[in-house]
Amino acid sequence: MKVNIRTMMSIKSIGAVILLFFLAESVTLPEVSQQEDRNATQKFLENNIRDVTTVAFAQYIQEATYEEITELVKQMIHYTDKCMANMELPECSRLANYVIQDKMCGVKELSEKYGFSECCTEDTSKRRLCFFERKRTDVSFLTPFQIPDPEKGCQEYEADQETFLNHYVYEISRRNPFTFAPTLLALAARYKEVSSSCCKEENKHECFRIKATPITNDLKEISANQQNICGVLRKFGPKGVKFQKVVEISQKFPKIDFNLLNKLLEDIPNMLDGCCEGDVVHCFRLKAKIINHICSRPDSLSSKIRDCCQLTIPERGECIIIHSENDDKPKDLSPIAERFIEGDDVCQRLHEDKENFLIEFLHEYSRRHVELPHSVLLSIAVIYEELLEKCCKTDNPKECYSHGEEEFLNITMKTYAISKLQCDYFQKLGEEGFLTQCLLFLTKKAPQLSSQELISHSQKLASSFSKCCSLEKKQQFACVDNQAGLVLGELCGINKNRTINPSVDNCCASSPAFRPLCFNDLPADETHTPTTFLPEVFTFNISLCQEMELQKRRELTVNLVRQKPLLEMQQVMQLLSDFSTLISCCETEEKETCFKEEHSKLYNKIEAILGS
Repeated sequence: MKVNIRTMMSIKSIGAVILLFFLAESVTLPEVSQQEDRNATQKFLENNIRDVTTVAFAQYIQEATYEEITELVKQMIHYTDKCMANMELPECSRLANYVIQDKMCGVKELSEKYGFSECCTEDTSKRRLCFFERKRTDVSFLTPFQIPDPEKGCQEYEADQETFLNHYVYEISRRNPFTFAPTLLALAARYKEVSSSCCKEENKHECFRIKATPITNDLKEISANQQNICGVLRKFGPKGVKFQKVVEISQKFPKIDFNLLNKLLEDIPNMLDGCCEGDVVHCFRLKAKIINHICSRPDSLSSKIRDCCQLTIPERGECIIIHSENDDKPKDLSPIAERFIEGDDVCQRLHEDKENFLIEFLHEYSRRHVELPHSVLLSIAVIYEELLEKCCKTDNPKECYSHGEEEFLNITMKTYAISKLQCDYFQKLGEEGFLTQCLLFLTKKAPQLSSQELISHSQKLASSFSKCCSLEKKQQFACVDNQAGLVLGELCGINKNRTINPSVDNCCASSPAFRPLCFNDLPADETHTPTTFLPEVFTFNISLCQEMELQKRRELTVNLVRQKPLLEMQQVMQLLSDFSTLISCCETEEKETCFKEEHSKLYNKIEAILGS
């Protein structure tokens, strides 16, 4: 698509330069509202150039201070002003993401201070990959982000709303380097509404606690989903993404026309390529295209997205993904997709267009089984493909593949049994006891991970089970398995070169379809050599009374299992009980004497158990 320079020069906002990149490639939107949607996206980019570029810089250089990021943002704004004055300048033809990386590399002090000067020496394509691979999901190197004290925060908000919210965008972006820019700005818009409302309340603390917590929870959930799909794209390519998205879209929109589904599947991998990398303009452009496509067809897709589609960019996309319910299945939908297990032309269709045929099968199976987890549906697709490869070589293929439902049921019941058992454990142990079990599970299998990573993954598992195991029985299965899959995806990481140990690496390299089962069957890591017993690791002093008990308790669990991987849950729970007794000394009058006595008992027990 050619851009008329004279038309662009008539646009006053500095955001128009970014819009050049938005218009640089041909975008075919639904006919009904092409111009209206394009104008809405243009207006959003114009009004939010500061926040859009803040996301990009903060995700690329997570360690940088707010002041350093602000200086880079100012450079981008200066660049857009210059290009608005003369669009024919050579530097004004570069794509937005390249310009952003140019600006980072142009500040030598920053590149040396934060160690990305090596990326700056690479050519364009390698530089993109270099910046992508230096992003860190483990943000323990950053101080924990706290919502500002409401009284102080409201003073800052009222003094300068734009800077207050831009600082929030900076903080959530650097801690979520793979979360898409439209998502982060949608959540920032919600935080603005909360700030505006709560700053008028007498009890500001309670108001922020009630209204800001859902935003934080949504950020965690969306970030985990987006990080997971970026991992699928990096490790399994566009085909892996398509199969994952077939399941999600077909379950949410069981009435969707297969041709429309295919159209969305063409655009999604391309969108993710930019969003996952951190190309904020590319991400906004293609995500807008996809959401426009969906919102232009509410009657044929789902009546439950109408309210979401009335929202502004980019909030409607996050609303559809997180807050809209799955649509009802078509009333005339048969319980079984007969043509895939009873049809005479199955082998012919498989050989003519294998990928499209399997996508159609997965679509039909997913929309009939919204109660099943993603991993089970993906497993069924793999089993079906293997079944057909075998059956289509026999003299009677139809007789062979007609037994497919039996194999599908087997994998479903195996996965269900594991999920049910875990919920039973959760109900018996409670959230903290279950978290301890998760720590044992993960530390035994991946002792090479940092204590903070092990604790973080275990907390997420325990929190997920707390939510899922309280649901109705028919909803528990998908919730538990989907959430566990997200945590395992985060553990495995996005980059192909991440390595933990051979067994874990093997599970991470396997299809997301079988990853949960793979991890469940893993034994303790046999390559791990326990460190020499270090007394100081298990020595505590009275300063423990000023520290966070739960954090120390969890660190103790990790250190115990690292020292002796074959420790049983009962042994760990006994030592943790003694640790709680030690902590209770902090509340006594003679706490130093109490602490000394109880610490001696605990240390002796630890030494005895680890030495046995």
